[in-house]
Amino acid sequence: MSPSPAPRRTQGERTATTRARVLDATFDCLLERGHAATTIAEVQDRAGVARGTLLHHFPTRASLMVAVVEDVARRRLGVLRAGTDENAPTERSWERAVAVVRSDLEHPAFLVVLELWVAARADTALREALVPVERTVFEAVHHAVTGVVGTTDARVPTLVQFTIDLLTGAAMTGLLGGDRASHERLVRRWVAALPVLLGDTDADSWF
Repeated sequence: MSPSPAPRRTQGERTATTRARVLDATFDCLLERGHAATTIAEVQDRAGVARGTLLHHFPTRASLMVAVVEDVARRRLGVLRAGTDENAPTERSWERAVAVVRSDLEHPAFLVVLELWVAARADTALREALVPVERTVFEAVHHAVTGVVGTTDARVPTLVQFTIDLLTGAAMTGLLGGDRASHERLVRRWVAALPVLLGDTDADSWF
């Protein structure tokens, strides 16, 4: 008995598949070659679609870049959810909070969003698309990190902000080949300093 033929995909399914392929190709190009080199022609070649097909979904490079903003945000939020799920059974601590932030910063999606941040400085349409999406991602990261710390101390949100900013800055500096050992030492000292700032640990233990 011959196997039944696979059901035909709907137009909506084919459209979603094509869009996903193009966005994946755009993400990979941004990661590997940067914003300037992520052209319509390059994305078309990587995605393996006809130019007319690509332009049907994304008529301009600007519309493609705007679409990839939301795609990158979804990837980062997925990393965040995975990180908090992995940390859920463990003891709540600043070490766990730092691990959550670093899971985002060490993922390729963060490198892609850096390309978009720089490009958005001089691209009004991209900036207008990027700002609200990045605000949503930041709020999700902030909420997740605060939850991992697990305290209602009113000083914690500010320290969470400092932690995110410190780790983000250190990650960006590291892109230029910074000293990894120095970076790790800085992170350890900051984690040790946090309980001191909250009055939970004697200052002498920080040194």
